[in-house]
Amino acid sequence: MKSAFSLLELIFMIVILGIIVAFAVPRFMDTKDSALVSTLKRDINTAINSIQSYYLLNQKIDKITDSINITTTNWNIEDLKISDKNGCLSLEINKTKTPITIDLKVDTTKTSSICTKIRDSGLVTQSYEVY
Repeated sequence: MKSAFSLLELIFMIVILGIIVAFAVPRFMDTKDSALVSTLKRDINTAINSIQSYYLLNQKIDKITDSINITTTNWNIEDLKISDKNGCLSLEINKTKTPITIDLKVDTTKTSSICTKIRDSGLVTQSYEVY
């Protein structure tokens, strides 16, 4: 009766595990990037809706943080602008136009996987009116 694995069985298991890891790790990294893109898109939509709602109620907006509470984990926050930490997206309140607009800018020059996924997800540079 056998009490241990043979060398051939161990090598076979190592090869199988190597094949599984070769497919699993890239999938895991892709899933992580996709989750971040999803979070950024959700934050952008929430920010636009919150800014528009805040302006409707108060007829003014001085800072983005007046209308939303957004985490600094993924975003750099300024008075009238937020931009993601990867530099792919920015959302800025433009008070020089009438009516006031919210300008979403998507960087088309960056080639990181996050920026590529953002562009592929359908986000494009555009302006939204603040009513």
